[in-house]
This record gives sequence, C-alpha cells and structure tokens, in this order.
Amino acid sequence: MLVIAIDVGGPEKIGWAASSGQSGVGSDLDSILAEAARALDRGIPVALGFEAPIWTPRREDLKRITSRRLGAEVTFNRAWSAGAGCGALGAALGLMPWCFTQIAKHTKKRLATTSPIAFRDRGGLFVWEAFVSGDAKAVTHMDDASLALAAFQARDLLAPSDVPDEPAVNLAAAALMATGWTIDPWEISGAGHVIAVGM
Repeated sequence: MLVIAIDVGGPEKIGWAASSGQSGVGSDLDSILAEAARALDRGIPVALGFEAPIWTPRREDLKRITSRRLGAEVTFNRAWSAGAGCGALGAALGLMPWCFTQIAKHTKKRLATTSPIAFRDRGGLFVWEAFVSGDAKAVTHMDDASLALAAFQARDLLAPSDVPDEPAVNLAAAALMATGWTIDPWEISGAGHVIAVGM
C-alpha cells in the first residue's frame, strides 16, 4: 500500500509525506500524486489523507449544526467549524478536487472510497481525514504531514474512526464524484474515517 498524508493549506502552506519515504511541499505535490496513479495502475492500493475536515455533520437540531463532532474534537477541544478547522476545510474544498484530478490524469483505475471496509475489500483509492491539532502539531507543514502518516501506519485499517460516525455530508465523496471517480453513491451521506495524532 502507498500511503500519502497532506497538510492542507494554500499553495504555499501545503506539506506532504508518503510511505515511500518522500516528502515535500505544494510546488512538488503533483509528483507524489503521479506516483499514486502509477501505484493504482499496478494494482497497489493508495490511501490519501487530508489534514482537514473531509465530512461535516448533518444534524436536525439547528443549535448543534456547528457543534463539535465527537471523539477527537472533544478530546482536543477543536471543532471542525471553528478557527483552523474551518480554514482547512475551505482550503480542502479546492485542494481535494485538484488532487483527484491530478491522479486521474495518469490512470484509468478510478475506483475510490472513504470507507475502510470497502478499501480492504476492493482496493483502489482510499481517502481519509488526518487530525493533527493542539500540542500534537509540529513546526512545519511537512512535519505535520509526517505525523499524520505515522499515525495512519501505526493503526489497524479497521480500527474505529477517532471521530465517531453520524449523519454527514461527505465532502471527499462529493469531490471524488465531481472529478470522475467511481464511488458508491451512499458515501455522500456517510461520515469519513478520521485518524488523529495522539489518540
């Protein structure tokens, strides 16, 4: 498996790290995405993580629509809708489709999922959420990406998400659909898988 973690930000504030031993910044992000495409062509599964909320809650109670998701957001007192989380979410709305398009340019194998179970069963591209916050954050964006990568590698793929499932709008699934990837339609309303550094 090839694992890639991206610390999300504007073009000058992107850092990434990969299980192949490479790391970099926004200016060379396309190189690791091309490698992801080559891996998919060879039948090697790829797990691509974004350090940004990839799904938002879908709640009936108006008073709770911007409240914290559970799990890591409670532990670290960092809501998806406040401060850095909200900024990262906004940047990810632009970055995720760009990344998925870059990969798709170089491969015809465009099976994707945000479900670890589907990824285990079918392979392809797995999109996950990295959560690096508070005292866990490092000095550089590349270092944050390295921390997220290490957290993914230390975890069993089917271990519970660090933010429990709830009704959701899955922004990663929407971005995958919009860029021509094959993904089960139900994923648009399901929570993505979150791996938090320090949990």
